[in-house]
Amino acid sequence: MKKVSRRSGKRGLPPGSLVHVGEPGNERASIRLFRFNLDRHEELRPTDLKEVAASPPEGMVMWLDIDGLTSDELLMQAGELFGLHPLLLEDVLNTDHRPKVEEYQNELFVVMKMLSLDAETGSIRSEQICFVLRQGTVISFQQRPGDVLEPIRERIRKDLGRVRRSGADYLLYTLLDVIVDNYFVVVEDLGQRIERLERKVLVRPGNEDLATIQELRGMLILISRYVTPTRELAGRLNTIQSPLFEKATRRYIADLQDHAVYIAETIATFRDMLGSLENAYHAGQNMRMGQVMKFLTIISTIFIPLTFLVGVYGMNFSHLPELQWRYGYFAVWGVMLLVAGLMLLWFRRKRWL
Repeated sequence: MKKVSRRSGKRGLPPGSLVHVGEPGNERASIRLFRFNLDRHEELRPTDLKEVAASPPEGMVMWLDIDGLTSDELLMQAGELFGLHPLLLEDVLNTDHRPKVEEYQNELFVVMKMLSLDAETGSIRSEQICFVLRQGTVISFQQRPGDVLEPIRERIRKDLGRVRRSGADYLLYTLLDVIVDNYFVVVEDLGQRIERLERKVLVRPGNEDLATIQELRGMLILISRYVTPTRELAGRLNTIQSPLFEKATRRYIADLQDHAVYIAETIATFRDMLGSLENAYHAGQNMRMGQVMKFLTIISTIFIPLTFLVGVYGMNFSHLPELQWRYGYFAVWGVMLLVAGLMLLWFRRKRWL
């Protein structure tokens, strides 16, 4: 699981100080700019924010995607260009925030978490992404290169869906929606792992299964840590009274909230399944131990009379009548086999075997 980020580096600093909190990144920051409307679109790669206008051309929507938070100078330039509040910029650099939405004078600020699966290890990777919604403009600040937003870029390029027919508020919704939809991919993968583990535990539990259960539970806790506030975020966006959101877009935000609620309920179901699976694992282990103990007890019980017979005839006395008998050795073996057979038959009738 993700370690707790240290925030002590901000101690004593005034509010709005730009201090990076969270995992450090080594990737170079990049800028991508989309400007579009129903008739046309532009995709630019400016090397400096000085090449970007503070407002989109008339009748167009602008999406400025800043990828990589390694440069405080770039963030300060964005703040000066768009007049962003210092507290907003401070939150962008704090990559350990829970999902939230805040309303400023001329913009809305949204913090989300992108989740993805590591193809090699199967672990869950999380990345913070922040959105600023202004009139006709969406600004996104990503933690590092690589995201789940490429389907939205393709919709803009190929004029698919309603993105190029709607405003910046709908663009923000589509960006949030594709992030939440990717939660389904992660949750469904965990569900398949739980189902495979369940079949294995019920047939033959192994010592490694308990560690797998704990690992999956930790992943569900991590997802729940982000899904629960995302549900609150969607509810807040649906009720917030802001001129930046059109009435038609609020209907889609309500659908986004339903998705978050469904994911949260699915996670709760999976956690209950893991709890039941852990109980089944312990019950299976106890049953196996009980069977082993029963087998060893039966073997020991059978050998008690046999040990008695061997002990009697192993004593070093001269006057043991059977010692001089020609068939004494075979007779003792016969008696021991008969005793063992009768005891096994009795255990069988008692249903102990």
